[in-house]
Amino acid sequence: MEEGEWFEFTQSWDTATQDMVWPVLALAARKDSELVYAGDSSGRLTTYTLEAPGEPLARHTSVQCAQSAIRHVAALEAAGVFVQSDDAIQVLYDSGRQRQKWATTPNDAFVGACLRAQGHEAFVCTSTGSGTLLDLQAGRVVQRKGVDASVSALAFSDMLFLGTATGELAMRDPRASFSLSYTVTASTGAVSSIALHDNHVFVACQEMSTVSVYDKRNMSQPAGSIACDGRPVQLHAGKSDLWISYTEGFVDTRTFASQCSDVGMGYAEPALSEYAFVAAFAVAPSEQALLIADTEGVVHVWSDHEQPQLSVTGRQPELLAGRYALQDVDSSWYSQVSLDDENVSLASVEMPLVDSPLLSRMDADLLDDVGRPACFVDSGVLSSLKMLDNVGYAPKPHSMRRNQLPFCTPGWRKAWRSGQHDDNELTRGRSKFLSQQRRSAHGRASASAVPSAAATEGSVPKHLRQMRIEYSRFGVEDFDFSLYNSTQWSGLEGNVRNSYANALLQVLFFCPEFRQLALSHCAGSCAEATCLSCQLGLLFRLLQSAQGQSCHATLLLHVLAQRPEATALAVLEDTHGHATAAYAVLVQRLMRLVLEQANVDCRRMVLDSNQEPSAEASIVERTFGFPQLATTTCPSCNAAHFRESHVFSLDLDLPQSATGGAGSTSGGVGSGLAAVLAGGSASVRRAESMARLGRSQKLGFLDFVNRAVVRDDTQRAWCTSCKKFQLLNSEKRMASAPEAYLTLNFPLPPSEAVSGAAGLELGASSPSLDGSSGSNASSKSAANPWQMALPTEFNLQVAETQVQALSIEDSSELAEGKVARFKLVAVISSIRDTRRGPEHLVAHIRDPDDAQSWLLFNDFLVQRVRVDSVTAFYDWWRMPSVAVYANSDRTSSLQDIIQTVAQRFPYKISTRILTAPRSSLDPLQTTALQQRQQRVRKGMASRRGLYSARTRNEAVPLFKAEAELLERGKFACALDAEFVVLEDAQMEVFSDGTRHVLRPAVHALARLSAVRANGGEMHGVPFIDDYVEISRPVYDLATVYSGIHAGDLTVGVSRHALSTMKEVYKKLRLLVDCKCVFIGHGLKHDFRVCNIFVPQALQRDTMLLFQSPSHIRPISLRFLYWYFKRKSIQMREHSSVEDAQATLSVYECYSKMDEQSLASVLDDIYSVGSKIAAFDAFNKREEA
Repeated sequence: MEEGEWFEFTQSWDTATQDMVWPVLALAARKDSELVYAGDSSGRLTTYTLEAPGEPLARHTSVQCAQSAIRHVAALEAAGVFVQSDDAIQVLYDSGRQRQKWATTPNDAFVGACLRAQGHEAFVCTSTGSGTLLDLQAGRVVQRKGVDASVSALAFSDMLFLGTATGELAMRDPRASFSLSYTVTASTGAVSSIALHDNHVFVACQEMSTVSVYDKRNMSQPAGSIACDGRPVQLHAGKSDLWISYTEGFVDTRTFASQCSDVGMGYAEPALSEYAFVAAFAVAPSEQALLIADTEGVVHVWSDHEQPQLSVTGRQPELLAGRYALQDVDSSWYSQVSLDDENVSLASVEMPLVDSPLLSRMDADLLDDVGRPACFVDSGVLSSLKMLDNVGYAPKPHSMRRNQLPFCTPGWRKAWRSGQHDDNELTRGRSKFLSQQRRSAHGRASASAVPSAAATEGSVPKHLRQMRIEYSRFGVEDFDFSLYNSTQWSGLEGNVRNSYANALLQVLFFCPEFRQLALSHCAGSCAEATCLSCQLGLLFRLLQSAQGQSCHATLLLHVLAQRPEATALAVLEDTHGHATAAYAVLVQRLMRLVLEQANVDCRRMVLDSNQEPSAEASIVERTFGFPQLATTTCPSCNAAHFRESHVFSLDLDLPQSATGGAGSTSGGVGSGLAAVLAGGSASVRRAESMARLGRSQKLGFLDFVNRAVVRDDTQRAWCTSCKKFQLLNSEKRMASAPEAYLTLNFPLPPSEAVSGAAGLELGASSPSLDGSSGSNASSKSAANPWQMALPTEFNLQVAETQVQALSIEDSSELAEGKVARFKLVAVISSIRDTRRGPEHLVAHIRDPDDAQSWLLFNDFLVQRVRVDSVTAFYDWWRMPSVAVYANSDRTSSLQDIIQTVAQRFPYKISTRILTAPRSSLDPLQTTALQQRQQRVRKGMASRRGLYSARTRNEAVPLFKAEAELLERGKFACALDAEFVVLEDAQMEVFSDGTRHVLRPAVHALARLSAVRANGGEMHGVPFIDDYVEISRPVYDLATVYSGIHAGDLTVGVSRHALSTMKEVYKKLRLLVDCKCVFIGHGLKHDFRVCNIFVPQALQRDTMLLFQSPSHIRPISLRFLYWYFKRKSIQMREHSSVEDAQATLSVYECYSKMDEQSLASVLDDIYSVGSKIAAFDAFNKREEA
């Protein structure tokens, strides 16, 4: 290394909690010892010492000294440190013990502080315009002075300089009680930093690319300015150089000898992520090292020495624990500790071994339990408080009960409204982010996770509460879903719009007959782009092969949103994720839509292949539901009309306790009207009879089933025989028992069915804030009308005279005839975390591998549960929505039909989609595009001697021999995908620069390219190059990163041949099913957005292959290709074909290395990469 070259000596990441990043906002180094101070946004002050190059900073001490963010840190001469936070000014010893402290009032905050260049004085400013001069050595306030309330920067030597948010620079004289000496306007923006050197004052302002220079002897006008290569944000005046930190993330210097016109040797540019920026920087007193901290909590140390020295003396700090360590334990151990030494903590004295109780022990009979302390009174109550004889009186708010004040934990309002909870029990105490887990394993183990303050205490089990994905800066890929699922079955993520359907999709997946039909349909030649059955089959195939990995149904839900039937049935959420009805009602409508659409698609699939009606055409109707016979009779002429139809589900009647029938004073008509509004099919007369029966006896679950299989109704309609309107009697009766599955729909109370999704309060009484249900049964009954347990089995007999359902114990009462036994296999339930909170759906499904075991599917959480927790509905927070019973004695004819469908339409995607690719959008392509395609084909033929009339874009389809190689599982390809942004990320940005991701950006596949990697003449030639047609609005094309321009994804406008998303996905699905080996860079992100699971054994990810164990950050494909080939890619914009070919070249270089050569190459790659990162910006300035 040449002398004077600055490089990154080390970087370190240290945080108080594993599940949260605390940015370091203040840095300082001591002048008399090798010690670094770092203050973060959590109020923690930590000291570090330098170790060997590349080793993390060694923690010396750490103390939580403030309750708010630390903004400024400065080292004092007498083994102390000056700390300024938002609410306090402190002087601490190096051990962390407090020496002095000054606090602000609750309505005030410290906005700036600085030490005087000589002496032990500090000047601090508050947000209310108060300035205070402190004597740090004596610990007293010297003087107070009113200053500007918008102070943003300070500097203090013989004169005090204050910069404001309006761009003014004020000079005050401490010899004249800080009176105002001069004021100038430095800029229109806020002053961000001030540095002093001799008689010069250097000022940096926001949104300016220059540093203004003033002479304090003549402040009337600037003495000059320093042109910078960026926007300066922080300044530091050293011995011979002015150090400047820029918002772009680099630091350089200007020499004082050249009047700051020449660039110095000091330079640093740490490699920051996309969302990180420099939060603090400091120069070591020896000026041999530079300390930089970013908003992700990483501290970078840059130096131009192989062994830099921070302090002027080079003295190592004393170890506080080692200084008082006991060498020989004897009876005089106490003489080794001086009680007058303020630097020693009494905790360093070891506990002696005793065999009798200590004098400090307190027996239980000496303690009195005084109970919990009272919680804080609401500010609204205190504002209306009136004092009379030292007693406060205030009117009782309507939201409070009389003489009751509930005790609440911190953050209860947020937990009460949103239902947030702490799930440390579910995650077993581990961090939810993979990056945090890697950092903990890479560096020093962080402190244990702090329990969330927003956790609520209630009766809802944590595994049934709504699962929320937490996002780090790496997006959803960083979330560790494996903490919530240890089974072989995969869950579905709930961060997508209309994801309430996850529970229903899981239930349908575990129906083997329906799953086989969907798989057979999706593998066929269906050309409809928005086919719901195709998307169901592709999703089921994904769940089959995912091996317990978390999946998402994004593609299916996007197709569902485009179906006009979904809009007509009102099963979609709005743009804000809100539903017009309760999810328990929406999932019943959605099941009807899915089954009806699958019935149409299956019938079309069978008839298109056979051209004759057959039993296979009605396979969906025979799998779900039953035939229903409707009889209408006229009492006047006794004319009867019969009509047979098929019903996919059976709607139960609402219990009368929910509609006012039982124990109601409103009468039977009111209860009947409520039953009609609740969605049931009972008439007012039927509701009245049920109300009378409900008052006389308590109905069981099978009573509701019996009343649903045979329904009587009376309605006024036209009689064709009498030729006039008559009061006709109608009866709907189950004609035969379901052959496979019986689906039961549970209605909700009228108010809950209409507005249940809005989170209205259930029950007549006001609930407690923690969501508890109370002790009396009446309140629970009001919240949940289905106070019963579902039977796991029951018998059903359908005869000509009667249809009857009885329990297994009462089967002797069944008449002679064929009896079908139904077994409970799935239940979809509505769960509320709190009474006021929104609802969500969970599914309980019987384990297909173990008939006695049940599985819970709560979005991405999957775990085994007991059967009693599935069938019981006695809690206010759980109500049934859909129950599925399976016929234990399924007819042999149905099984034969299923096998016939599987044989005639097996799940096997044809390789013809790769050998002769076509798209349903081809007839819509423009003539200009067809001419361009011909020119591309002829150009490829002239370059390679190849010609294919089926060439699409830049891809040459597979030949027959290559397709056979693919089917044998001996095919490899290099893959790359380009994406566009459909929705921007939703973030919260705080004043200290930290960001909290509420929801990451939503990406969609825009282009997929795959090149051959099997050697031979066609090696490296693409065989897939598809542009995906997107009809949804696109937020950002990201042309620089995707290479997609405006109009490229629009039919009739695009310059490329477009394909539908289903067509592109089926090609990728075919490659995975054939066990093709994928070579790529960052395959995890590509496969996740494409919504496909690829086993690790089939992935060759160059980002992971060239990942050093001692470094956290991955290496870009562009740098890897340049390192091995000395060629550049992605010069202007990305191309998926170019990136796939570059990845293939990089992987070929990797395959030629052994373990030893790979280790040396990795070291050289990171060494070269750090140099390029450090000098790339400098070289660009030199070239300019």
